Amino acid sequence: MAKPLNIALLGADDPLGEAVLRLLSERDIELGELFPLSMAESDGCVTLRGEELPLLEVAGFDWTRADVLLNATRAPAAGRIESSAALAGCRVIGLGQGDAPGRIAVEGGLAVALQRVLAPLRQEAGLAALAVTAMLPVAAAGEAGVAELAGQTRALFAMESIEPEAFPLQIAFNLIPQVGAIGMDSASSLERDTAAELRTLLDSSGLPVSLTAIWAPLFYGAALTVHASTAAAVDLAALRARLADLPGVTCMDTGLPGGVATPATDAQDSEAVFVGRLRAGADPQHDVSMWLVLDLMRLEAARLVDRLENLFER
Repeated sequence: MAKPLNIALLGADDPLGEAVLRLLSERDIELGELFPLSMAESDGCVTLRGEELPLLEVAGFDWTRADVLLNATRAPAAGRIESSAALAGCRVIGLGQGDAPGRIAVEGGLAVALQRVLAPLRQEAGLAALAVTAMLPVAAAGEAGVAELAGQTRALFAMESIEPEAFPLQIAFNLIPQVGAIGMDSASSLERDTAAELRTLLDSSGLPVSLTAIWAPLFYGAALTVHASTAAAVDLAALRARLADLPGVTCMDTGLPGGVATPATDAQDSEAVFVGRLRAGADPQHDVSMWLVLDLMRLEAARLVDRLENLFER
C-alpha cells in the first residue's frame, strides 16, 4: 500500500483553511502528516480530527517535508509560495490559475455555484448572455477581513474613528464594488477569472458574461443576483422542477413569508446552492432572473478537498 501523503495547508488560520480542516476531519481520507501554515507569525493552533496542531510560519518552511501543498488563500504572496513548493517537488493544488509546474487549478466557488444552477438552463434553452452581481463575505479576504468587519462595527457604534486595512474603504455598513485591483478593462482579476472559469465549466467559450463583485458587510455567506438571456423560450415551471431535483441545489418557496434564502440564515456550513426569486425578466420568453445564496468558504473547501482525494486515488 502506498504511503499516505504529507500535506502542507497554506492559510490554515484563515476561514477557507479552517473549512478545509473541518472537511478533512469529516471525510475518511488517510493522511500522512499535516503541516498547517500561516502567512504571518503565529503561536496559535488549529484542530484536525480532535488533535491540536501548532501553526507554522510559511517563511522558512522546509518543503521537502510535504508531498502536496494545498493552498487555501488568495493572498498576493501565495503564487510565489506555490512556485517555491513546486521547485522542491511538491504537487500544488490551489484556487484559480498559477505558474507552479504541474499545478492543479481549482475553480472558485462563484463559478461552481453558477454552473450548478445554469447548466439545466443552458441545456433546455441555450444561454445567450449572463449578468451577475456577486456580494462577497469578508471571510473571502481571510481572517483579517473578518476581524476588520467586527472591529469597525464595534468602533462605529462607539462613535470611534476607523482606519481601513484589509479593505480599501470602510466595510462596516457599506458596499465596496472593488474586489482586488481593477485592470485597464475596468474589471478585476476575480471578475475575469470567474467569467473564464464559468465558460469552461459550461463548455460555452463564447458566452458573454458580465460580472460585478462587491465586498459586502457579511461574515461568511455570499449572495448573487443572476440575469440570464436565452436563445430559446424558457419554461419556468419546468426549470424550477428540474432545479429542485438537482443534487447540491435547494429551491426556496418565495411565496411564503421569509421563504427566501439569505446568507446569514441558510448558507452557513453548507455545500448546497440555495435558489430563490426565480422569475421571468424583461423579455418573459427569453430572460430569467434568480437569487442565489451559498457558503463560499465551504464550497471552495469542498472543491479543494475533492482534488486532494482525486490525487490520493491516482
